[in-house]
Amino acid sequence: MSKVTIIIPCYNGSAFIETAVQSALQQTVDTRVIVVDDCSTDGSYALLEALAEKDPRLTITRQPANAGPSAARNAALKMVETEWVASLDADDYLLPDRMRRLIEHAERSDFDFLADDVIRVEPGQSPADGVRVWRDELIGEVPMGLAEFVRQNLSKYSGSRREIGYLKPLMRIEFLRRNDLYFREDMRLAEDYEFYTRSLIMGARWVITDPCGYIAVSMPESLSKAYPTRAIGKLVASDVRFLGQSGLSEDERSALREHLHITRTDYAWRTMIDGVRAKDPAMMVRALVQPPGVSAKVVARMIKHLLRMPILPEVPEEPRRTARETSRLGLT
Repeated sequence: MSKVTIIIPCYNGSAFIETAVQSALQQTVDTRVIVVDDCSTDGSYALLEALAEKDPRLTITRQPANAGPSAARNAALKMVETEWVASLDADDYLLPDRMRRLIEHAERSDFDFLADDVIRVEPGQSPADGVRVWRDELIGEVPMGLAEFVRQNLSKYSGSRREIGYLKPLMRIEFLRRNDLYFREDMRLAEDYEFYTRSLIMGARWVITDPCGYIAVSMPESLSKAYPTRAIGKLVASDVRFLGQSGLSEDERSALREHLHITRTDYAWRTMIDGVRAKDPAMMVRALVQPPGVSAKVVARMIKHLLRMPILPEVPEEPRRTARETSRLGLT
């Protein structure tokens, strides 16, 4: 019997979905795969149908209407019948031994979420020449509480482009079902971060370990690189909701307040840019009517812009070592 299911949301992924699916099916442990097509218009679903005819471990379904990756993941989660589940983005892929490594690690522990550090590559780049997302050194096993998880999603603590909000952990399906835990379908940016943070508030036992073989391909058209201002507003609202939870420690509240300050600053700055482009004075004023610390940051960025100084990143990205040197996966 399979112990794990890999779920894949797909929208117009005909250029890469077969690579993702085959990497999931070619794992060294028996793995089920569920792909939910989000009303693709590029032939993705026909391609998936052809793949499913060749392998009974692959289940495909199609959404009745385009609703975004969170809704597609939720539809897949409701179909899972195995003890463990993991998510794979349609434009990423897995090395063959990833699920075996994660499952063996999970069975030796008592965690609900086991996340391996991701290896990020550019299109066409080999995993060996990619870079680890979170750390460049071996970490072994790092338990992750709520406060530390939130802080490690701020570049001030993790470093630029080292945030861990989009890791793809192995998740215990019993924990998800018991807590009725699903992705927020009204979010299309940082929905992974919101989902993981909510799991920690619910008491999930989390650990992060060294890479086991998730390869994230940095696509130029990714939503995380081009998103509307309202998407950041959804993230602001989620932070406000988290801070409204009872039972949080002062350290957890402090971390959440800091995350809220950063997201509010980004939201206000993007609102200012939108106001300037639209020549809308009311929108520009709204960008400045913020808590004092946020308004000060927006003004500072405006001054830097006028002086033709770099605005972002506020935390520079440091030189990276290759995954060949840092992952202990035998990459060559």
